[in-house]
Amino acid sequence: MPWAEVASVRLEFAPTRPERNRYRCRLALGNGSTVEFFNRTYRGVYDFADTTADYVSFVRALLTALAAHAPQCRFVAGAGAANYALGVTGFLVAAGAVLLALVFSITVGLWWLVLIKAALIVFYFPTAWQWLRRNREQAFAPASPPAEMLPAMAEQSARP
Repeated sequence: MPWAEVASVRLEFAPTRPERNRYRCRLALGNGSTVEFFNRTYRGVYDFADTTADYVSFVRALLTALAAHAPQCRFVAGAGAANYALGVTGFLVAAGAVLLALVFSITVGLWWLVLIKAALIVFYFPTAWQWLRRNREQAFAPASPPAEMLPAMAEQSARP
């Protein structure tokens, strides 16, 4: 695709349940279509290859090329305002539901359910908090994308 067709680049922290260290680069084209790619490659059910080194190199080269050849291109990090608001709302609703379930479980005496809920909170809360912290929308210069929008090389998985 010609560089001039790229209207904007959006870098996001985009974790999922099986892939909690996933990042996305989304190109919005002038014709309304999008192209996106991730630092993880799907190989099978719950099986992902870590392509962080190649992803970071490619994104940096892409930003440099777009800065030189697509002066109209916007460079944005984080989720869009509507997506961020939806994420915050979902987080608050889920947190409230979990707390209500905990109170109910303690009141009724379902201690095994309390332990399961506590384990889920301990496991997923850090990822949800990172998403909220990192994905506030912000513009950036192509030469210096926000560090929290690119995976750190030290975070690479040891998977084959």
